[in-house]
Amino acid sequence: MKDHLRWGVLGAANIACAQVIPAIQASRNGTVVALASRDEQKGKAAAADLGIDRLYTSYEALLADPEVDAIYNPLPISMHVEWIIRAANAGKAVLCEKALTATASEAERAVETCARLGVPLMEAFMYRFHPQNVRVRELLAEGVIGEVREVRAGLCVRLMDPPDPGNVRLQPALAGGTLLDMGCYTVNTARMIFGEEPLRVLAWRDFDRQFGVDVSLTGILEFSDRRVASISCSFRTGDNHGYTIVGSKGVIEVPRAYIPGYGPRATETLAIISDENNNRREEHFPAANQYRLQAEAFAAAVLAGEPVPYPAEDSIRNMRVLDALARSAARDQAEAVR
Repeated sequence: MKDHLRWGVLGAANIACAQVIPAIQASRNGTVVALASRDEQKGKAAAADLGIDRLYTSYEALLADPEVDAIYNPLPISMHVEWIIRAANAGKAVLCEKALTATASEAERAVETCARLGVPLMEAFMYRFHPQNVRVRELLAEGVIGEVREVRAGLCVRLMDPPDPGNVRLQPALAGGTLLDMGCYTVNTARMIFGEEPLRVLAWRDFDRQFGVDVSLTGILEFSDRRVASISCSFRTGDNHGYTIVGSKGVIEVPRAYIPGYGPRATETLAIISDENNNRREEHFPAANQYRLQAEAFAAAVLAGEPVPYPAEDSIRNMRVLDALARSAARDQAEAVR
């Protein structure tokens, strides 16, 4: 068995260059051997900065490279399904940025193709690998706060002051908008914590007519036994990227769940209110590179021929909820998840 996964990266997106490629290069079991960019100058600069020897000016050429084992896909969401399928046909494992695709039907196509061809596929929800979020799942399994009755999750970052027309998040042709870009995290969190799928949803949105995308969205997800999750995502409001879990015996708060602190002195605080009298204790976590942890877990599974940590079928279910939220927001009525 090989001890290193050889990665190729499609495009020189900011998240790839700033976060994921450095994380793979620092990982114990992977290395980026090739980068493809249709913008040759941008690609050359990125490859030089990141120490990548091989640069392609077409995605097809990278997929044809026999020395590439796996693909990291940070392309705009509208391009995900095409290049997941192309990578699968080339026999490459795929780690794809979220949201996996623009719609649930696209996710079904991508997942079916990868399954039929025996190609590993995983959606890159990196926050699931951070120790603080792993600890949350342990606490819930231990019943520390009793039965979970409510989840509140938000991910909001100011992008509209002033807006950049060149930002892919503001381009409808590229499947922009806050629901797919940020709401996907909050939906994933609610589903993960409840361990089941919502029955129906209700959503409200702020739709920017200049750009043609949703720039804020708030939603309610109804689960069985009248349990609920409230989610919010926005390009207009100040930074908010955490979640709260309300149980029958207490509350768990994760203030920086999705964008944790970085640097040698950074720490994360997982605040736990453990009883009805607000007796509070805190757990602290040293800084952790969740992108590196994700890359290492994915690579370990692929190299060992084992299932990836989170099955791609989960991404279909996440997309079905996002589809329902989009329908509800557009129609101003509750929608069943289907």
